[in-house]
Amino acid sequence: MKKKVLIIDTGGTISQKPDNTGVLKPAVNEYIDMVPNLENLADLSFTRMDRIDSTDMTTEYRASIATEIYRHHHEYDGFVVLHGTDTMADTACALTYMIQNLGKPIVITGAQLPIFSPGPDGINNLYYSVEAATRDIGETVICFGDRILRGSRAVKENTHGFNAFSSPRLAPVGELGVTLSLLDHRIRRFKGNPVLFTDFDSGIVYMRQTSGSSIDVLDHLLDADLSGIVIGGFGTGNIQSRLIDTMKKFSDRGIPMVVATVCHKGSTMIDQYAVGKAAHEAGAIEAKDLSHQAAVQKLMYACGKVKKDFSLLNPRDKKELIYSIFTTPVARDMAEIDE
Repeated sequence: MKKKVLIIDTGGTISQKPDNTGVLKPAVNEYIDMVPNLENLADLSFTRMDRIDSTDMTTEYRASIATEIYRHHHEYDGFVVLHGTDTMADTACALTYMIQNLGKPIVITGAQLPIFSPGPDGINNLYYSVEAATRDIGETVICFGDRILRGSRAVKENTHGFNAFSSPRLAPVGELGVTLSLLDHRIRRFKGNPVLFTDFDSGIVYMRQTSGSSIDVLDHLLDADLSGIVIGGFGTGNIQSRLIDTMKKFSDRGIPMVVATVCHKGSTMIDQYAVGKAAHEAGAIEAKDLSHQAAVQKLMYACGKVKKDFSLLNPRDKKELIYSIFTTPVARDMAEIDE
């Protein structure tokens, strides 16, 4: 018996079709007919959401994707989400934290070219994504080009290449070629008890340091109504000395700060150098080997959990609980349990 797969269409290049003037506009379901033998892979169903440019993706929209999956998790063996490439990695991270313990594949894919174009990459991406949704995978992944990547580890690295996504800190969990091959370090299917949590706190900002700039952006953020900050640190998480006093002010207000590395590979080690250790002593914690996209989404998740379930705690205790949630691995999103 064929497995049942739900395809959730959120928009993006893959499902767009040129009109009479050549302008790309969302197609209905006819793009499915462009993929040979797709319906032989699985018993397919479709949900078409408000299709948007992924640049405009919001936490609320991601929550609606997670809720749609959760509502139907008993009915389907796997899920495919069609998505624009620009913020696909962010959505993959968000879904990792929004819907946990599903035990089934959530496969996110898209394309660099519309599926109706000559030589489109979307045909292979959609075909292999549906196949992946029927296979022994129990996590959120991105299926794109010749790779299947853990969702919380993926980043977009190429604006035009068909292998647009990579996972610099973790090998792919699957490879695509003549056949679809799954690797042993993936999370396998399991009988889960899914937990849905979509009350993310979107009051999180990401700030990347600018070497040589005389403008202290962090200081200007003191007047903003922030819930938390992810700072892109140089190297192993080093922070410019002139920012430390401002970081102490945020810490005194109970606002959590996470230091991620701007490097594509490796991990933060903020106590290795004095400039990093000063940030740690000012109240920041390190993202370790989380990408900045994963760090932002996980901090939204942690802040949202504390705001919803522990609203009566004092600011200092809230911050410590947020840090505890943030540093707890979810679906092997951090290296400590990958190795």
